[in-house]
Amino acid sequence: MAFSPTDSRLYGDLFSTTEMAAIFSDESAVQRMLQVEAALARVQARLGIIPPEAGARINTAAQTFQPDMDALAASTARVGFPVIELVRQLRAAAGPQAADYVHYGATTQDIMDTARVLQIRQALTELGAMLKDCIRALADLAGAHTATLMVARTPVSYTH
Repeated sequence: MAFSPTDSRLYGDLFSTTEMAAIFSDESAVQRMLQVEAALARVQARLGIIPPEAGARINTAAQTFQPDMDALAASTARVGFPVIELVRQLRAAAGPQAADYVHYGATTQDIMDTARVLQIRQALTELGAMLKDCIRALADLAGAHTATLMVARTPVSYTH
């Protein structure tokens, strides 16, 4: 799927990049939610909150199954967020032995907020790399033009 950095026909990609659009795409958001669900199950299994076998099944399912994005979109249109349908799909993928432990003790907001933070962390890494490139380019320009004569303008202050 091709990404459009914004939904604006006027501004298109003027305020974003293809990389940033991918980071904040629907597919990326869902993958981050699945990462959160997998991490939750692993930690809960390690702490004895859920059975270890259930944690392993949830972890594997969250990493391997492909969510039905159309069903997620339809559910989001009905309830305002994709987590309910995503949990339903993950429960089916994890199987009946682990289904009751998917999303155990978590809220929709827990999953969505943590997933968004993971996206933001990735975006900050991308922004850091872009900023380094920009600084490098500016330093190169400054170095290349240290002896270049330039016309200057000094603003005149008028007082009465």
